[in-house]
Amino acid sequence: MQSDSRLLGLAYGAVFGTLFPLFHFAARTFARRERGHEIADQIANAFMELRPQYLEAILGNTAQVMGLKPTHPRVDRIARDMVRQHARAWVDFFFYGQRPVEEALAQFASIEGEAHLDAARAEGRGVIILTAHAGNYELGGMLLRARDLKVHAVYKPDRFEAVERLREDMRALGGVVGIPVDGVGFSTLPLVKLLREGALVGMQGDRDFSLNGLPMRFFGREVPFPRGPWELAAMTGAPIVTSFFYTDEERRFHARFGAPIRVAGERGSRRASMEAGMRAYVDDLEALIRQHPSQWYCFYPFWDDPARAAS
Repeated sequence: MQSDSRLLGLAYGAVFGTLFPLFHFAARTFARRERGHEIADQIANAFMELRPQYLEAILGNTAQVMGLKPTHPRVDRIARDMVRQHARAWVDFFFYGQRPVEEALAQFASIEGEAHLDAARAEGRGVIILTAHAGNYELGGMLLRARDLKVHAVYKPDRFEAVERLREDMRALGGVVGIPVDGVGFSTLPLVKLLREGALVGMQGDRDFSLNGLPMRFFGREVPFPRGPWELAAMTGAPIVTSFFYTDEERRFHARFGAPIRVAGERGSRRASMEAGMRAYVDDLEALIRQHPSQWYCFYPFWDDPARAAS
C-alpha cells in the first residue's frame, strides 16, 4: 500500500530516511536487545495510530488466517502484535548485524533440516532457498555465513531509498549479496548463471509482485503465489529448499530447512510439477502461520490486493 500523495510520500521518505539510520546507530549502543524491543514497541504503537489503513489491512489478513471476524478481540490482539513483532525483527537485524556472528548463533534454540540443504548443495546445480515474509528471515544470511556459505538474495527494493541503502549495507555484513528486481518482470539470466555455478539463491515465495502468479488455496481462499522461483527451478534443475525462521516467546530464534523440492523441466509435465511443489510450500507456510500468526508480515490486503484489481 502506498499513498498517492507525492507530498505525503516525501514526508514519509524523510521520516524513514532519518529514523532508520538513527535506530541503526542506536542499536550499536544497546547493552541488551530488549531495550531496542521496548523502543520498537513504542514506534509500532505510534505507527498504528498514525496509519490506521495499514492496521485495517492487517486486521483483514489476520481475520482470514484465524477464521474470525476483523472485529474479534483475538484478531485485534494478534494484528497489533504483528506490527510490534515486525519492528522487533528490525531491531534484531540491526543489533546482531553489527556484532560477531556468534552472538546471533547463540540465540538459535533450534536449527532443523541442515542435512536437506547439504544434500541439495551436493547435487551441484545450485540451490534456490525459498522463504517468506515471516519471522526474521534476514538473519538467515548470518546463519549461512557461519557455515562459510554466501547467499544471493533476490529482493524488491524498498520505496524509501535511505532504508534500502541501509538494508543493503546490513545484508552485506551478513554475507548476503542482494539482487534487486522491480516487481514487474526481470531477466533470469543472472540467476541462471549463479545457479549453474553452484550458488545459493534466496527468494521470497509469498508475494506475487509480478501479478502473473498461480492461484493456490491459502487459509480457505485462492490467492496467486509467484511463479518465479518454480520456473527458475524448472529452467536450471536447481532444487528448491524451503527455509523458515521464527522466534519463540522467549525471543529465541528457530530455523527450519525443508526437504529438497525438484521441478520437472520437460514442457509437458512442468506445470503439474510446479503446482505440486508450490502446493507443498504453501502448505508449510500455512502451518507456520497457524503456529505463529503474528509473525507473518503483510501490510496490504493479501487476498484482495488493490494492485491486482487495478491490473
